[in-house]
Amino acid sequence: MIYYISDTHFKDQAIFNKCKRPFKSLEELEQVVIYNWNNKINEDDIVYVLGDIGSADISSIDVFRKLKGHKHLIVGNHDHEILEAIKESNVFESIKFIDVIVDNNHKICICHYPLMDWMEFNREGYFVYGHVHNKTSLNGIAYKQIKEYYKDKPAYNCGIDVTGYTPVTLEEMIKLKEDNINGPYIN
Repeated sequence: MIYYISDTHFKDQAIFNKCKRPFKSLEELEQVVIYNWNNKINEDDIVYVLGDIGSADISSIDVFRKLKGHKHLIVGNHDHEILEAIKESNVFESIKFIDVIVDNNHKICICHYPLMDWMEFNREGYFVYGHVHNKTSLNGIAYKQIKEYYKDKPAYNCGIDVTGYTPVTLEEMIKLKEDNINGPYIN
């Protein structure tokens, strides 16, 4: 099975506060994500982590050692400071900036950032991204435009702030978007 997750930001107090994550502490967030992940993911499952794994503290990389599955990283903007340490850790089986994969016969472009056009866009391809967390149109015009642009497109946000702090399948993201199409979050 293939799963997606983004923007864990382990050990990152600034993002924790900014996103108003519903936990008492960074440690509780970490425990919840580890619990959710390992109760859903099997050792032979594939998990695409679409960036922003943690703070510049390289100990955030170690959290991924505790997580099941074959992990692949799509680099996010917060990963650049620790990218060499991420590579040296061998926690991820691959590290890329953008990719196209096949999931249940669907070609899916995966990237940390929301894009207006993606590989396979004109060939019924899907798009999975992160970066926007739980931002809404109230966070500015760009987020309102992203939400509106993606409304009728096969584009899905796998950020933990909108997926219940757990990796999700393509089918789960599709349902989440259908259930929340008129909700505030970009999904």
